Amino acid sequence: MRRTIIPALVVASTILLAGCAAESAPPSRAVSAQAGTGKTGTGELRTDLAPLTERFAGLADAESAEWSSGTLGSAGDDDRVPGPSTYWIDAVVVLPQGSYDALRAEYEYSESAGSPAVADALAASVPAGEFVVSPGLDERFAVGKGASEVYLSDSTHSLVLTSTFE
Repeated sequence: MRRTIIPALVVASTILLAGCAAESAPPSRAVSAQAGTGKTGTGELRTDLAPLTERFAGLADAESAEWSSGTLGSAGDDDRVPGPSTYWIDAVVVLPQGSYDALRAEYEYSESAGSPAVADALAASVPAGEFVVSPGLDERFAVGKGASEVYLSDSTHSLVLTSTFE
């Protein structure tokens, strides 16, 4: 009996430890970008800069932008559901070359493993090609208790922003 219990305990311990390790690992940028699947909104593609520059000081000198916004999940669309809503903004912003270069010099970057996950209305506006990312730049564009992911496109001096906040 002892011969069957010990191997069973070893197998169970291995499975338990592997499960704990998988749960404690931080999500990668690609995994967290998939959280956008619950985005709801009008689907309107906007080009006015004021709402973006008022919320994100780092975009104050943007040359142009295309963006879309809404709420996550369906609670934001139903006035009967109490509590705060979580809002999202996805934007493709063209910066003046000097501003882009300043952002590029301010942080350490790595190549992104993929493209930003943006709302369907904005997908065609995302520049083709490679992106660079930086946790420091993500933090700079985070709003309140929210989170942001920022992707820079060196070929177009554009910034792609995905942000959620209350």
